[in-house]
Amino acid sequence: MKNISGKNRKRFSFQVGNAIAFLGILLLGCIYGAVMQTQGSPGIFVMMMVITLTGLVVLVVVCRTISNYEKLAFWTPGIFFAFLSVLQSIQSRGGAWDEYYLPLCIACCILSCLYDNYTQTLLFVIVQNLTLGVMALSNVPFMGPNSDKILHLLNPELYGGISITTLGWMSSVVADFMLMVAFGVLYRRTKAALERRDSFKTLMDTTPNYIAMVDDLNRVMNISSNLAKLANIENPEWVIGSPVIDLFPSMEMKELAGDLLRKTTRNYEEMWECWINGEHRYFKALGDDLPDEKGILINLIDMTHLAERDEIAAMKDNLDIGIFFMDKDYIIQDNYSKSLPRILGVKDPYGMNFTDLLSASVTPSELIAIKDYFVMSFEKQFDQEMLDDINPLNEFRYYIAASKEWKILHVEFVTVERGHGQTMLMASIYDITARVELQRKLAEEEKRRQEEMRSLFELINVEPKVFDEFMEDVNYEFEQIDNILKNQELTAHESLVEVYKSVHAIKSNAVILGLATFGGKVHALESDIKRMREAEETPFSDMLHLTLEIEKLMQEKQNFRVTLEKINSFRSGAKIKSNNDMLIEALTKACEKASADLEKKVNFVVDVDRDVMSKGPRRVMKETLMQLVRNSVVHGIESPEERTAKGKDETGVIYLSIKTEKDMIHIRLRDDGGGIDYDKIRRKALERGFIKSEAEGRDKNKLLHFIFAPGFSTAETETVHGGRGIGLNIVRDKVKELGGNLKIQSEKDKGTAFNLYIPLPHEGSAEEKAAS
Repeated sequence: MKNISGKNRKRFSFQVGNAIAFLGILLLGCIYGAVMQTQGSPGIFVMMMVITLTGLVVLVVVCRTISNYEKLAFWTPGIFFAFLSVLQSIQSRGGAWDEYYLPLCIACCILSCLYDNYTQTLLFVIVQNLTLGVMALSNVPFMGPNSDKILHLLNPELYGGISITTLGWMSSVVADFMLMVAFGVLYRRTKAALERRDSFKTLMDTTPNYIAMVDDLNRVMNISSNLAKLANIENPEWVIGSPVIDLFPSMEMKELAGDLLRKTTRNYEEMWECWINGEHRYFKALGDDLPDEKGILINLIDMTHLAERDEIAAMKDNLDIGIFFMDKDYIIQDNYSKSLPRILGVKDPYGMNFTDLLSASVTPSELIAIKDYFVMSFEKQFDQEMLDDINPLNEFRYYIAASKEWKILHVEFVTVERGHGQTMLMASIYDITARVELQRKLAEEEKRRQEEMRSLFELINVEPKVFDEFMEDVNYEFEQIDNILKNQELTAHESLVEVYKSVHAIKSNAVILGLATFGGKVHALESDIKRMREAEETPFSDMLHLTLEIEKLMQEKQNFRVTLEKINSFRSGAKIKSNNDMLIEALTKACEKASADLEKKVNFVVDVDRDVMSKGPRRVMKETLMQLVRNSVVHGIESPEERTAKGKDETGVIYLSIKTEKDMIHIRLRDDGGGIDYDKIRRKALERGFIKSEAEGRDKNKLLHFIFAPGFSTAETETVHGGRGIGLNIVRDKVKELGGNLKIQSEKDKGTAFNLYIPLPHEGSAEEKAAS
């Protein structure tokens, strides 16, 4: 690529050469025509004018049609030479101007040298001298009429009888040879100098560095294009001769440049850190003396990207973040952060497949989803915000096989281009195990405090005597559980059945008092026992878990006493209620809570003989009546919509009566609900395998026995109020333990009545002590 200044210089030499050729042809033609006219040859005058104009036209056409101007080194002097030769041939007798023909031919050679093309000039000289040789052989005179006189003045013997024309041709050859030798030397030196200048100019235009050549007065001699751009200068030549300090855009750079100029510049090397247009930049500044002239060479190398890279590398290694690049084959690249091996639990992750590292921590389907996400990230199917939202590795558990350790990691991905069309995913892995564990502990602590507050508010509404009775009953059940678990004669399944009954009784008592928090925990334990009971085998780990959970409940039960004592310390003048009042109140609360939770409307009507209640077994009466009340609400009383559709009042009624009949306590609990649904019992019995066919289930008395079987329930779902199939089983067993019996009366859409007959205990009997 030719330098612009070189092209302008050559174009200028072309214009000079062409101007000389035009003027030479025009001048020669006009002078020659004038001479011919004075000699009385008008025809020759006209012919000379035509030849002149023809030469001018040919020269113009050649100059305009030749795109390579260097070729004019042959054509422009060639046309001039042709014009002279034609004139010389026409004036074969010689004339006043014939003696100038040979000097003009040499002038044509000099004209050719103006075009700075040695090859074309040499070609022209050869053609010119061949033409002169032909003219000499053709005896065309071109030395002038006085040339013989010059020859006679010399010694003719020296020339061996050579004609004056041949001598002139030989002189032309020698002169042209000497001219070409001189022109060749000058051409080579000029070309080398121009090439050096053009190379330096090209270097200054293309170098990425910021270079300035400064004289001994600190004025600019030359600057690179990059330094001109940094100084917001459009053309570097505009600042030549101006102070070099003016080139630097910021005050910081001016001060640093001034420091460079004040110091001894030989081997100057410093790092410059400065701000330019709000951007933090780094330069390596080099200074040295110019070799051939007084002045300084200033060279600034932009190190900003390297400094930023070093800062990023330092930050990457100092931060506790695993950073790496991954290609489309999920291969981890060699440039990863210092923390990555520790986080991933591998010695050197370079070359490892990232999805292989994840395979031990996720399911196969999850791994497929992760790979799909990587494909979407590489192909940029969504914007970065959307990709962040659907990131499957936002938070996940990561398993390290070497240490058998689980971590919780958070990974962020960004798509980056690394040159040559190569797309990478940059991953940043954060180990958030400690943070998540802390959040878990804080959540558990918050949950514990909330449970304590709920328990506190629940206990505030409990009468002290009622609470004492609750604690007595719960302690009794926990003692029963402890005895059951220690009984080596019972199988695991038998133990679970008995423990289940006691746990269910504890839950019922908690619900009666409104201790929803404690009742919910007991309900969860009840679910675990049911699952264990229904399993074919009960492993030791499950029994151990059961024991630990029971101990937790016992500890929480003990905390109730401490909490209530604090509450009671602020109470005064509380009215003490009788056991009978507390039992009726507890049953009423149980009815209200169950009906509210099930969105039913129920009135609880009581007609009892309090003396009889006082004589009866308090704990058994409480447990059985609690189960029967909840059973009536859950299974007996219909929803308000159903009752209205049947023509009933939307509010159902549960009646409780306790009286004596001979030596028996008669407890009757009746509701006006839908009655026992024998069809539902039959379907459930078929499902459970209690009966083999529909015909076998036509016996209603047989079907009634099923509702007392442990685990049998017609409820579709389990709730804290029922659905586990244990309530009526407890009622039957408790009544049976006291030597009593139970009868059921039921009529469709009329209701169901449970009649319990319990023997009146004799004063001081063992049964009375156990039941109380």
